[in-house]
Amino acid sequence: MLLRATSHLLDGWTGEAAISTRHPASTHGRPVLIIDGEPVGPIKADWAGYEVLHATAVELELLHRGDYHFDLMVS
Repeated sequence: MLLRATSHLLDGWTGEAAISTRHPASTHGRPVLIIDGEPVGPIKADWAGYEVLHATAVELELLHRGDYHFDLMVS
């Protein structure tokens, strides 16, 4: 998926991300966002103000199940 950070502290970062239930940071099958190989929890993701620029339907469902609440800019 493609994300963009709206937080001015991240200087307009745009990049690839993944969401997985197979990462060690995923507990009890709960999906976790992975950016640059590092897990990013829902609180940190909210702080960054990520927007979804592109994602599959499966990725969007996993974001929802992982309690991530991003603005969807483009499907």
